[in-house]
Amino acid sequence: MKSISTSIWAYPTKRKSLLDLLFFWKKTPIKTVKLPTPDHLTKYCKGLLLKNTKVKSILFSTDIALIENNDADAILAVYPFAPSQSIIKTLIDFSNKPVICGIGGGITQGDVAITIAKKAEKLGAAAVIVNQPFKNEDIIQVKKHISIPIISSVSTLNFDFKARIDAGVSCFNITGGTDTNKIVEYIQKEFPDFPIISTGGKTTESLESITNKKINAVILTPPSNGELFRSIMDDYRNDK
Repeated sequence: MKSISTSIWAYPTKRKSLLDLLFFWKKTPIKTVKLPTPDHLTKYCKGLLLKNTKVKSILFSTDIALIENNDADAILAVYPFAPSQSIIKTLIDFSNKPVICGIGGGITQGDVAITIAKKAEKLGAAAVIVNQPFKNEDIIQVKKHISIPIISSVSTLNFDFKARIDAGVSCFNITGGTDTNKIVEYIQKEFPDFPIISTGGKTTESLESITNKKINAVILTPPSNGELFRSIMDDYRNDK
């Protein structure tokens, strides 16, 4: 784990409450503790309009405890299984902010994805998102059935961005690892003003690097419950 001077989701070295988990945010009363959004992100991102909400920070989680205890503008609900209408309904009903729902990619395609997209919109999803393997012809069909935005994840420069845009996507989600900045720069050059969201990485350096590109919004991956408890329990054991 990165040290407290470099990690976005940093852990205190002394016994502190959850309000001190992130090193560069102000303290708040215990009863209002949240996982706070980095100031740098909200300052430099342009924002993405979802359900009449200007979204700059997106929490990547399906954990309702983390969803409730954060101040991100929206929720990204994707997971390494086939999309579930029950999960979609639960997250939308529970959350008081826009939810972006995964509808398919390498596992789910075609009519199943269309059905899930239609159901997600009916349940109140702010947008749907598809993974890179999702076929353009399926995006065209999804676009015919829903009015909410379709976001496409992209993880490589070796990709036909124009074909994806022509198929009907409204925004790219860049998940390119070390190539993320290069992909963002390419899209901004070739398709100026086309909306972009992106993962923010695990360090303050990676977060600032991507937000300085002035993209629309950044996706933040929170620490797990186990990680959150670990630092607290370590302090208890050490009687700090």
